[in-house]
Amino acid sequence: MVGTTSPDDARLAQLNDYPSFMAPDGGPHLPAWGKAELADPPPRFGRAGLLALLGPGLVMVGANIGGGEWLFGPVVTARYGGMLMWLATLSIAFQAFFNLAAMRYTLWTGEPIFVGFLRTPPGPKFWLGFYLLMDLGYIWPYLASNAAVPAASLWLGRLPGPEDDALVRNLGYVVYLAAFVPLIFGAKIYNVVEKIMLAKVVLVLGYLLVVDLFMVSASTWVEVFTGFAKFGALPEAEIDWSTLAAFAAVAGAGGLSNTLFSNYARDKGWGMGGAVGAIPSLVGGKSIALSRTGKTFELTESNLERWRGWVGHILRDQVWVWCFGCILGMALPALLSVEFIRGAEVDGHAAAAMTARGIADRYGEVFWYTTLACGFLVFAPAVVQTIDGIVRRWTDVIWSARAGRGEQDRGDVRKLYYGIMAAYCAWGLIALNLTPNPLVLAIAGSVLGNIGLGAAALHVLVVNRRLMPKALQPHPLLQIGLLGTFVFFLAISGIALTQQLGRLTD
Repeated sequence: MVGTTSPDDARLAQLNDYPSFMAPDGGPHLPAWGKAELADPPPRFGRAGLLALLGPGLVMVGANIGGGEWLFGPVVTARYGGMLMWLATLSIAFQAFFNLAAMRYTLWTGEPIFVGFLRTPPGPKFWLGFYLLMDLGYIWPYLASNAAVPAASLWLGRLPGPEDDALVRNLGYVVYLAAFVPLIFGAKIYNVVEKIMLAKVVLVLGYLLVVDLFMVSASTWVEVFTGFAKFGALPEAEIDWSTLAAFAAVAGAGGLSNTLFSNYARDKGWGMGGAVGAIPSLVGGKSIALSRTGKTFELTESNLERWRGWVGHILRDQVWVWCFGCILGMALPALLSVEFIRGAEVDGHAAAAMTARGIADRYGEVFWYTTLACGFLVFAPAVVQTIDGIVRRWTDVIWSARAGRGEQDRGDVRKLYYGIMAAYCAWGLIALNLTPNPLVLAIAGSVLGNIGLGAAALHVLVVNRRLMPKALQPHPLLQIGLLGTFVFFLAISGIALTQQLGRLTD
């Protein structure tokens, strides 16, 4: 009958009828989104499905096996044993809530979550300043200093002492500068980082698993793995909450590093990411363009079916790849520190070397060299991802913010990316010369990063509710999880800051 509306048409019209508090075009602060078709999600099963899970979760697992596990992990577990591993469980779980919500925005728009932040009131200028402040703790290249210690130990045949400071510092410069090389070549920077992190995960976790299986006692395995579930357990000794806050921060990604899941999902081409492009490398990336503004899709039945497939895909990425990888990444080094250096006063700057010496003293000098090499592989590739993460985060933000000034897709994003990289390279060399004990900087940066992550969790919730149609908004449990993320990370940093202020006033 002419003039009638089918039930399906009425339902789709209702789905596309946004409530008044939402901003269906992306809000007034940046240009409106374009339109494109949502790509098909990867298959759930088979070889293609497994290969599709080589994505942001894997990259971030490789990046996360670094400062936390080999810097704070030995400090905490050597001092308190395995009973505080439950902090890592909570941290990883809450970060997974954040990551899922951030990537949902990217699936919908093709934009990183930071661009979504800029689209919310009071606008880009305010949020640029706020998050730049929250990111200050992570701009110190302390992982390069940490990578230099096992390298120096391999060269010297012993733990470096004060007389070897010049050697350690110079090796830190070499590691730092070498980390820029792989980011210059290749068609797409994400692909380069993914390959590096895959190799790191296989080599590092493979070596640690073999050593743990054959050299760590069953009682230590029980202590560490039961510690992941001992929620609320605390040692009788005085607790250094600053170290625990840093430990919780880096059990997983930590701070604003979690926002990179959405950047990498975009560059991987997940959801609408395939419609907006990626950041190309300086050499070999001339054919890749990056749009300044995202694209969304019409809420049709076919697109909603594809959307559900993509949501399932990022859930598998988080649960089976990232969460599982992070638990392993925390547990395997913890087994070594509990077994071989328990009770030692660990200098985070030399944690890898102390672990290597503990294993070598018991099982032979060959493990001095192999464990130091493993420690170097933990830190050095993480420097590559850290550089890319910081530069990428602010490249995406500035690139999209310029669209708010009327610039559309003119220009080459590589100029911005490598311009920021050059400035960061110069800063890093200065910082490595000024850097005191990297553990001190890492603790301070992680406490500040916790505050940034807590605030960002609330902001992600606002973005999901304000900029996404109701049909695509996260389940109430995920929204509650974002509130829990806010409470957890602000609470643990608040306790640490209160403790430190109390010590200053005593």
